[in-house]
Amino acid sequence: MSTPHWITPPPDFGPLFPQAKPAATGAAAGEACLAKAKRVAGFDAAAARGAILELLADGVARSGEQLVDHCTRAGIVPHDGRAFGPVLKSLAGGGLIEAVGFVTRAKGHGTAGGRLWRITGKGATDGDGNG
Repeated sequence: MSTPHWITPPPDFGPLFPQAKPAATGAAAGEACLAKAKRVAGFDAAAARGAILELLADGVARSGEQLVDHCTRAGIVPHDGRAFGPVLKSLAGGGLIEAVGFVTRAKGHGTAGGRLWRITGKGATDGDGNG
């Protein structure tokens, strides 16, 4: 006795439109934003990394928005604030800072998703911000 046709799953033809992974898409968009910030606004990512490490050196965890505001007060201003995403990613990827929690965003009209960042032992001892 054969299996009825309605029980046999249809062949998998894959997605109709191949989709990029969201994290990869976000990372590519962040890198493009950083490249444009360097090109059109003279944004200095190394100076931003240094300023962030300097602020976090006291060991107090701060939100990404507070880190961006600190850089802005120091005159490190890209054409678009999203250029700071790859800066934070490079510090975290280098083990110089770590995400230690979440916070309600101040500039996001109270939306969720803000991260709290803290300097690591590595960032405090040998972080030069040029990672």
